[in-house]
Amino acid sequence: MNPHILGFCGTAKNTGKTTAMKAIMDGAASRNLVVALTSIGYDGELVDHITGLPKPRIYAEPGTLVAIADSCAKGSTADIEILKRTDIVTALGKVIIGRVRKPGLILLAGPTKSKEIRMINCMIAEYGCDLILVDGALNRIAPMVEADGIIMATGASRQTDIEILTAETAAISSIYKLPLWRPQQDERTILQVGSILDEAMAEEVIAQINAETKDIVISGIIGKMGFEALLSDALPVLQGRNLVLNDPIKLLVTGSPIDLQNWLVKLQDNQTGVLVKRQIDLRMVTINPFYPRYRYASHDYEAAYVDKEALKRSMIEALTVPVINVLDENEETLLAIALKEEKR
Repeated sequence: MNPHILGFCGTAKNTGKTTAMKAIMDGAASRNLVVALTSIGYDGELVDHITGLPKPRIYAEPGTLVAIADSCAKGSTADIEILKRTDIVTALGKVIIGRVRKPGLILLAGPTKSKEIRMINCMIAEYGCDLILVDGALNRIAPMVEADGIIMATGASRQTDIEILTAETAAISSIYKLPLWRPQQDERTILQVGSILDEAMAEEVIAQINAETKDIVISGIIGKMGFEALLSDALPVLQGRNLVLNDPIKLLVTGSPIDLQNWLVKLQDNQTGVLVKRQIDLRMVTINPFYPRYRYASHDYEAAYVDKEALKRSMIEALTVPVINVLDENEETLLAIALKEEKR
C-alpha cells in the first residue's frame, strides 16, 4: 500500500505549522505508524531570525524516515542511518534518505520542485512507511500538488485583525475548492497557453479567442500583471467560456488571496468558469492566536495573543473545512481528520 502524503503550509512565520506537524506525528505514533519527513526548501531554526523568540523543533523518534539535505543530517541531533544517497541537489547539499536510530531534533531541508518531491516520495516508500509529511510554506507551496492532502496553518502572526484574517483564509479555501475540468472531445474548442502568462501573452490570448473557443487552458506560470490584464481587457470575450489552470496553487501564488477572490466573483458574475486540471484537498485549517508583539521601549518582541475563542468562531462560520486549534485537540483526533477518517 502506498503511504499517505500530507503537506503542511503556513501563511506566515509563527502560525503553528510545526506544532501541527508534531501533533500529527504524535497521533501516528499512537497507532504505531511509520512516519517519513521531508521539506520543500529549508526550515528548522532554533529561534525566529526576526523576533528572537523560540521556535518549535521537529523531534524524531527511532524508526522515523527522513529525506533531507546531507548537511542537515549531519547538523541534526538525532542519529540518522543513511539508507540512500540521491542525486537531488539542494542549496544545503544532496538529499539523503535516512532512518533515525537514536531520537533527536531534525533539521529539515529538502527538494524544491514537484518532480523532485514525487521522486523522493517514491524512494521513501521503498523502505516501508505509512505516512509522509512534507513541510512547506505558502511562498513555497507549488510542489504540494504531490500531496494527497494539505493542512494549512494560519493565525494572528499573519494578521491580528480577526475579520481580515478570516476573510483571507476563506478566500484561500475557496481557491482550493475550484471545480475539476472535464475536457470535451473536440480539441478545436481548446486554446492552449503554455508559457508564462504576462501582459504580452494576455494580449495574444485575447487575439486568439474565436467563436469555437470554449476552454482557455493556462499550463504555465500565471503572472499577476498578466492575469489582471487578461481579466481587465477580456471580460466580454471570456463570457460563457472557461479559464483552466493546472491546479489551484497556480492561482494562489499569483497575488493577494482576497484580490483573487474578488476576481473570481467578477468572473462568476461574467458567467466565466475557473476550473483546474488537478484538485488539491485542503484537509483542515489550524489556527494560532499567538503573535510576536514588538516592544518599542526595549526594541524586542514579546509573546501576545488575540482572543482564541473569537478567532475560532469567526473561522468556523466562514470556512467549510475543519478549523482546529491544535493545542486544544487530541492528537489522535487530529490525525483522523487529516486522513479524512473523521469529519468535523
